[in-house]
Amino acid sequence: MLKLTIFTPTYNRGYILPNLYESLLAQECKDFEWLVIDDGSTDNTPDLFKQWLSHDNGFPIRYCKVENGGKQRAINRAVMMAESDYFFIVDSDDTLRFDAVSVVTKWIESLPCDNSFAGISGLKYNMALTADNQPKSWFHECGYIDCTNLDRGKYGLNHDLAEIYKTEILKKYPFRVWDGETFTPECVVWDKIALDGYKLRYYNKYIYNYEYLTDGLTRGGYFTYKNNIMGCAMANNMKARTSKTLKDKYKHIVEMLVGCILTGNLRYIGESYYPKTALFMLPIAWLYSLNRKRILRRIK
Repeated sequence: MLKLTIFTPTYNRGYILPNLYESLLAQECKDFEWLVIDDGSTDNTPDLFKQWLSHDNGFPIRYCKVENGGKQRAINRAVMMAESDYFFIVDSDDTLRFDAVSVVTKWIESLPCDNSFAGISGLKYNMALTADNQPKSWFHECGYIDCTNLDRGKYGLNHDLAEIYKTEILKKYPFRVWDGETFTPECVVWDKIALDGYKLRYYNKYIYNYEYLTDGLTRGGYFTYKNNIMGCAMANNMKARTSKTLKDKYKHIVEMLVGCILTGNLRYIGESYYPKTALFMLPIAWLYSLNRKRILRRIK
């Protein structure tokens, strides 16, 4: 059985996908599968994979084209399809360093046989920054830190990381998706895994290169919010649960409520981590929702 599935969700990224493909061809260790969910692309993505599948790549490629449904639906589907012990999400506009798979394989083999671990993680290198300006973390002398996703801040690990989760863990924590929405912040699942006590082993080594593109989700701002209000509401519900101060808890409870009001999904209020507080703050959230409606009307 393969140790690692590298999973890539993609949508109209034919212009940049070859960079990731070339970085996979360059891996010194080919003990992985590349699983790709094409989320309804209308560009040349299918042609690229038809070509690549005809090559002797040194690793198996599985390409599946589906109706557009968003990254989280693609993750859910891919997790169920994965034929490996570990699952590594690598976005279509990013690349891996040449030794990423060999390093990850060594980390997997050295991980304690301990059910408290959900996986491992390396560092991401932001290609828009110089080497001196990369985010700094505080690692132990052994070169790694064992902690949950919620405790990362204690070690300066609040920046983007290259997490590799156990496939069996992800099967227990699928992303909840909403009709008409295509995005749910990943923290909804990662933090839920952490709340259940699972740790990751974070290593002090760059294995992943990334850069935010103008057509990416991260830069979507209010446009992403307008099209994924309940996904954002769930994220705020989780942030309310994990916030350290009352001010932040109340802020995220209100944001969750605003999402429920705007979409009419008032039943979700019953799933709040603080349902009594949420009901008490409902009138305040209703006032905020009026202003949010005005803002969203201007977003096209």
